[in-house]
Amino acid sequence: VPRRGQALPGDPAGAVLAESGIAISRRPVSRAEYARFVAETGREPSRCRVRGSLLRVLSPRDWRDPGFDQDEEAAVVCVSLADAQAYSEWYSEQTGHRYRLPTATDARTLAPEIIGRPLSLWLLDCGADCHERLVSGPSWRSDEGERRLDTGRGYDDVGFRLVREL
Repeated sequence: VPRRGQALPGDPAGAVLAESGIAISRRPVSRAEYARFVAETGREPSRCRVRGSLLRVLSPRDWRDPGFDQDEEAAVVCVSLADAQAYSEWYSEQTGHRYRLPTATDARTLAPEIIGRPLSLWLLDCGADCHERLVSGPSWRSDEGERRLDTGRGYDDVGFRLVREL
């Protein structure tokens, strides 16, 4: 039986045992993992620019092309909160275990391992209202430890990781 801070044997997300009956993945979901989800579900990509931006029309961005080079093991970015939640539901069906996005409390139990560009990560916690959600961690665009973002689009500096309920 693993102890707190140790990986759950055979967990496909690489979840690590935390407190309160959960395990949390050390790393964000990768582009390759998200690509498999999109291939199997046909999910349309979310936009990755502000609605009023002229660049959104002239040079659209999404998870496949966030505007910078990424390899397949890099954390997927430019996914909305709904995309991340849909992935967690799909992943739960694939594995037979219950996965979800972390809360701020969950996220504090184990710091993420982020390789490459620093990223913020989606959380379940609402901001001022639930049209905004919190993201945790500083990113390459923001030094803030926690910020509120519109849930209706993706961001090129925000990814997500999963929590497994035990």
